[in-house]
Amino acid sequence: MVREGAKCSACHTNQTGGGKRTAFAHIHAHDIEHDLDLLPIPPGTKPFNGELNSYVSVGGDLFVRNTTVFEDRPDSLGRVPENEVFRRRVKSNDTAVNQLLGYLQVDLFPDIATFYLDENLNGGASTREAFGLLHGFLPWDAYIKAGKMFPAFGLRVLDDEAFIRARSGFTFQNPDDGGEIGIAPGPFFFATSITNGRPGDKDVQATVHGYGVFEDVPVVRNVVTGASFARQSNKRNVSGFFAGSNFWKFTYLGELDIIDDRTVATSAKRDKFAAYGEVDLLLLDWLNLRGTFDFVKVTQNRDQTRYAIGAEPFISRVIQPRIQYRINNAPGSQPGLNQNEIWAELHLFF
Repeated sequence: MVREGAKCSACHTNQTGGGKRTAFAHIHAHDIEHDLDLLPIPPGTKPFNGELNSYVSVGGDLFVRNTTVFEDRPDSLGRVPENEVFRRRVKSNDTAVNQLLGYLQVDLFPDIATFYLDENLNGGASTREAFGLLHGFLPWDAYIKAGKMFPAFGLRVLDDEAFIRARSGFTFQNPDDGGEIGIAPGPFFFATSITNGRPGDKDVQATVHGYGVFEDVPVVRNVVTGASFARQSNKRNVSGFFAGSNFWKFTYLGELDIIDDRTVATSAKRDKFAAYGEVDLLLLDWLNLRGTFDFVKVTQNRDQTRYAIGAEPFISRVIQPRIQYRINNAPGSQPGLNQNEIWAELHLFF
């Protein structure tokens, strides 16, 4: 979004991002991904764009990941050194299907009424999103959505372990039932949702989310800036502020979430704020080099940090391998929180 200067709704059926890709994303896939197009595809062969007919289309994402975890051997008190770039012992090495997602879009009336389904098919079927969407005929590019959805909050980085996602409570693992309305006039996007919130109580969760995408800005090209607020219960609020821009082949973005948690269950250890920063370098116009920084401020000196560097080449419009080295640090010398990881991942999508 930051690199290309486009709203989430340009490339995704879900107006707030994530999930099935739109016709625009398929048509402009090469321009968006800067892929090498290395597969020996015969001339004249067209890639599958997910369209079964003029009313029904599908999509999917497959992530296969090998994770190697490094950990120092604990001493007699069960502690390991903190803030280590490299650790001596391989604790585990596992390969797994990290995600297998299937998407279904039925345009009951094209560009007016849409049925949308996002299913997690890994180890059985479970619904991530299922909603009806009315759009395309209201002023200011407004839309109305109702069903099961991911409430909009902050930057939707594709890492549920990022502290801005895990600690704010807005990941790709916790959809909620409710309704959402939004508008997208000019370079702006605004959405608000009311969903059930915590099950079994009489309270609701409410979110407000907005951002602007400004193109052709001198020197930096694109600028994205926005904010989110979520009332998750009468004892917990989260506010988020995010921005991103470009310079030459660099794209950079960040988010700061302020967490106001007064629930009894967190009295011994409460998150105060979470921060995320990312810098990407589009090297050779097809290889994305990526560095990230994660931080969460926790009471009683229990802050955690993460650093990661990685490479993400686009082999073709449907294949993206990825390798990442991540350093996890936390006080208290706990082995489980002071580990390093190497991810080798293959992403196939359409």
